[in-house]
Amino acid sequence: MPDQRIEDLGDALAVPRKNGELVFAAPWEGRVFGMAVALSDDQIYAWNAFRDRLVAEIAAAEEHGDDSGYYERWLASFERLLLDTGVLTAEELDARTAEYAAGVYDEHEHYETTSDAIASLTRSPHASERRNIVWRADGAPINVFRRPGQLFVCASGCCCGHTERGHAPVSIDLYHREWARRRIRHKVHLSLGGCLGPCALSNVALLLYDGHQVWFHSIAGDALVIAIFDYIEAMVRADRHLPPPPELLPHVFEVFDWPASAAPALAHAP
Repeated sequence: MPDQRIEDLGDALAVPRKNGELVFAAPWEGRVFGMAVALSDDQIYAWNAFRDRLVAEIAAAEEHGDDSGYYERWLASFERLLLDTGVLTAEELDARTAEYAAGVYDEHEHYETTSDAIASLTRSPHASERRNIVWRADGAPINVFRRPGQLFVCASGCCCGHTERGHAPVSIDLYHREWARRRIRHKVHLSLGGCLGPCALSNVALLLYDGHQVWFHSIAGDALVIAIFDYIEAMVRADRHLPPPPELLPHVFEVFDWPASAAPALAHAP
């Protein structure tokens, strides 16, 4: 029974209670709790698989001084398990998260982004702030959630990560784990892909945030990956672009022959 499994979590993983009853500070906490239990009931995954990830998430949060709530760690564990078991792809999970953050699905409004729902897409008094409707080639209106930024990582290019050619490995799992753990997917999208250039530098990453571009080279070792995410998180908290911290400055370089500050203007040029 689900209750017994919750009891078996033990003191270290104990769910919040009041007078012996489960306590949820917000509706989403109850929903993610119920989904994790229900999918275990349906044998989508073993309960111990979820429990093991919850142990790891809480330990990682304590190690990094993360004071986020219990159910944020629960949600991170649930998401990781869905990805690991192939129930969802990273793209599907990101799309659903973006839709939730943009208000596409909320407590009072539920609709599909199809052409017969355009009235729902535009009826909100704050629609101009929340909606970014793009008409797809097949005529369907799609709400494209606008984020402040995106992190591109060369993970499978001609040089990046190719240890047989003398280059350092790319910590793909760490990039994705930190991105998920810090709950920033609705602010900064993560793209792990092919060549960004220049190849001679290898292990290149490009961070776009608040209209600025920052290029990094030679990102070798977990400490530098953590530093990049610390930098991103600092900008998310400040809600604006910040200069790179000292530990990343030796890895910053320029690519184009126009200033980085010119990127937004060029993006809107005819």
